[in-house]
Amino acid sequence: MSDTQHCPYCKGTQVTKKGTRQKKHETVQLYFCNHCNKKFTLGITKGKTYPLKVIFDTLTQYNRLNTLEESSQKVGEKYGLEISVKTVSNWIKEYSEYTTIARMRDFINKKYSSREAIEETRLFHGQIYDFKYHRAKMDCVLDEEYRHSKFKTLQEFLELVIAECPHQIFKETHMRASDCKGLFNLDQVKITHKENAAVKTTRLVMQAVDNNKLRHETLQEFMLVNDSVTVATEVPVLLDYEDMAHYKDRLGFMVPVELADGEVLTGHIDIVQIRNGSIHILDYKPSAKKEKPVDQLIIYALALSRLTGIRLYHFKCGWFDEEDYFEFYPLHVVYKKKKKAKKAKNSKLEINERVDESSDT
Repeated sequence: MSDTQHCPYCKGTQVTKKGTRQKKHETVQLYFCNHCNKKFTLGITKGKTYPLKVIFDTLTQYNRLNTLEESSQKVGEKYGLEISVKTVSNWIKEYSEYTTIARMRDFINKKYSSREAIEETRLFHGQIYDFKYHRAKMDCVLDEEYRHSKFKTLQEFLELVIAECPHQIFKETHMRASDCKGLFNLDQVKITHKENAAVKTTRLVMQAVDNNKLRHETLQEFMLVNDSVTVATEVPVLLDYEDMAHYKDRLGFMVPVELADGEVLTGHIDIVQIRNGSIHILDYKPSAKKEKPVDQLIIYALALSRLTGIRLYHFKCGWFDEEDYFEFYPLHVVYKKKKKAKKAKNSKLEINERVDESSDT
């Protein structure tokens, strides 16, 4: 349970789990407030005949370009439930705030089938990573706004991941971006705290997750399929000796990561989004307020910038959970503008005096 969960009666935070309540199609968790001594369930489950997991799976099926009838049938068969088409339609309307891909549906339907829209594969890179790329959404995002057209090379890179990813390197290397901590100088770096759509979506989706091990993949799937900005998840990236030399020697970036010739630093980006003219590299971190994965995110940004040829200027990095979202510019970390030396107040006068003295001699 989230540390920030509040009692709906007294707003107290001294809340503990206290048994369960059996509903028609699911068992829901009961909570007890130690301050006002009242029991309650999470507000989002009130008045719901069907489990949230069923509702969200149905939304995802529909936004994978299935019809209302197909969505109803597939989810009904999966859970052994009777779900009417009208019920599916009502859910789509109720949760429209979280399914913003709806405005792209007509565009996508004209060009893609449900099988073609999303590319997905399982990567066995030491651990298992489910790489997913929303080809149809990417196409729409690039076409929709002119300022996003400069990210065409990101599209080209994502298209080639399955066919050309050097899997052996990811299997053999022991140097991972997630292990890098406390390396970068964060002076003059502004980390912005905000609440945005990612936080709201996470807050919604996590109500339906009863196994903490499934949090990442459940959230990634929901965002990739249902929102209008997430274009890929679990994206494999790497940096080698030549990449580091490029950043340090050619661009003058301060990258305190040492790689010998032949060594490779690897990682997998949780979520890649395109919005507001920037590429956003995001990491879901439970208890985000206590985390600070800045080094990991910077390495992801450096790697993706190098792999796509897109300037680091166009990247933003962030981490979040259901309560907080933190964001920063990776360029501000690795590139510090040198302050110009202040000229002496009387420098002009001194120069004139020297000129006068030389003319007198």
